[in-house]
Amino acid sequence: MKSIVNGVGAFATATTLFVVGANKFLDGAWITVLLIPILLIGFLKVHRYYQDLAHQLSQQKLPQLLVRPSPALRVVVPVSRINRAMIEAVAFARSVSKDITAVYVEFEQGAGQALSKEWKLYWPDVPLVVLYSPYRSIVGPFLDFLDESDRKYNDGQSAVVILREVVPAHWWQGLLHNHTARLIRDALLYHRRHSGYERVVIDVPHHLQR
Repeated sequence: MKSIVNGVGAFATATTLFVVGANKFLDGAWITVLLIPILLIGFLKVHRYYQDLAHQLSQQKLPQLLVRPSPALRVVVPVSRINRAMIEAVAFARSVSKDITAVYVEFEQGAGQALSKEWKLYWPDVPLVVLYSPYRSIVGPFLDFLDESDRKYNDGQSAVVILREVVPAHWWQGLLHNHTARLIRDALLYHRRHSGYERVVIDVPHHLQR
């Protein structure tokens, strides 16, 4: 009975729309006639997207990789300089893994050597890899290093990337910080997987005072 009532209501609405649209088409009804199909197509696309999302997130036919225990984490920490925020990020990395590699991308040859000396004073047991980038690009060389590292280890996982992030006291100050971290995070999230494994990205925040 309910479906019959809905059907009658839909038919009456369609008839009214057709009559009004035909009589008032040039008076502005063409906007409604054009807008309704566009909205309908948009709603159908959103509905299909949610159906596809539910299918992809379904726990049916989970890969065996997700069911069996995973190997010990490999962690990579990109480095720009050594400060309190970086110290906190490395401390967190050491709390979740013993296999940690720090990566510094230098624009001028010799800058990495100076940082390496300071790095060894803090973490002599954590290797620091220095990559040279003549085109002043951090993201490209860093992604290439991650892909090469994953191929080298070939242990059924991608390295976890830990990013240190400064959280300012005021929202407008956020425009002045974390540009490189955002570039790396976005590149990692949308970078196509070469190995077939998901890459986990972890932010370690450091809250600034006023």
